[in-house]
Amino acid sequence: MKKLLLASVFAIASIPGHALADTPDEAYCKKEIGTDGDYHGGMSDAYQANKLADWKRCLRKRAADRNPKLAQFCVEQHGQDGEVLESLEEQAEFDRCMKEQASKPRAQVTVTPPYQGPRPIGCVWGPYTQCANPPQCSMGVVNVPADGLNVRVVPNGPPIMSLVNGTPLIPFQKQGDWLLVAPACDLTPTWVWSWNAGVPLNRCWVYF
Repeated sequence: MKKLLLASVFAIASIPGHALADTPDEAYCKKEIGTDGDYHGGMSDAYQANKLADWKRCLRKRAADRNPKLAQFCVEQHGQDGEVLESLEEQAEFDRCMKEQASKPRAQVTVTPPYQGPRPIGCVWGPYTQCANPPQCSMGVVNVPADGLNVRVVPNGPPIMSLVNGTPLIPFQKQGDWLLVAPACDLTPTWVWSWNAGVPLNRCWVYF
């Protein structure tokens, strides 16, 4: 029975029009392992078993070379131990798996480009800013009833500078009423100090 099963593997593969016979992988692997697919009665069971193992390894390698991740997935799905396909039925299931998975549409992956703009300078009190581009409000401007809006290291932390009214800001993060912001322009000193915090008052640089 074992000898007959081994013989049938190559005999079936040699039948014109058979599902396995006409595939490029089948033709390549028959040539690669040195068999024409015919059974010769003088061959031993061990020889036939080796040829069968070589044939299956060749087919899996051809599939794996084209799509290694997909081949590994299908072998794990239909192999007895995740590595070896022991029967023709398993090999057929593997082939079907490869075809089905390859035909499925793949989700497109979009990558957000890294941010290239100015870095955050600190936190400001959100109610003292005004949306500059409603309704998105991806940009704001300083709008405070004073000489400037204090920029702090952390929410409610020590001030490090102050910004004049109208300075455009890019908000990065919101924590309560506090906004982590970056300036939307190049800043330059006004050479005066904030009247309520004693820190440098800055404005946008004007290019001529």
